[in-house]
Amino acid sequence: MQDDPIAHDASGAIVAAISREIVGIYAEYYGRGPTKAKTHWREDVVTCILEDSFTRAERVLVDGGRFDQVRMNRQAFQDEIEPLFRETIEKVTGRRVETCLSQINKDGVAAEVFVLGPHTADALP
Repeated sequence: MQDDPIAHDASGAIVAAISREIVGIYAEYYGRGPTKAKTHWREDVVTCILEDSFTRAERVLVDGGRFDQVRMNRQAFQDEIEPLFRETIEKVTGRRVETCLSQINKDGVAAEVFVLGPHTADALP
C-alpha cells in the first residue's frame, strides 16, 4: 500500500485543518472543545487525539466514580454525530470515510479514528 501524497503535506496544513475541524465540532456540540489536538494521517487512516475533552459536568461525574456512565453517554452522542464527522473528514481529505471509531478514557483523552476508502478520482460523489 502506497502512502497518500496529500497526507504528507509538508506544511501540515491538512492535518492541522482536521484538528481544527474536530475541535470545532466538539466545541459546538459539547459546549467546549478539547485543549489539545493532534492529528496523524498515514495511508488510509486518520487519527485525531484530543486531550482534556471532558465538560465540567462530565469531570464531576468521572471524579465521582461514574466514568462508565460518561463513556456510555459519549458513545451514544458519537453515534448520532458520526455523519458530521464523516462529512468533515471527507471534505478536508477529498476521500470517502469507510469507518469511524471513537473512544475516550477516564483521563479525558479521546481518539477519533477514520479509515478512508481508496484514493481515486471518483472517491467522493
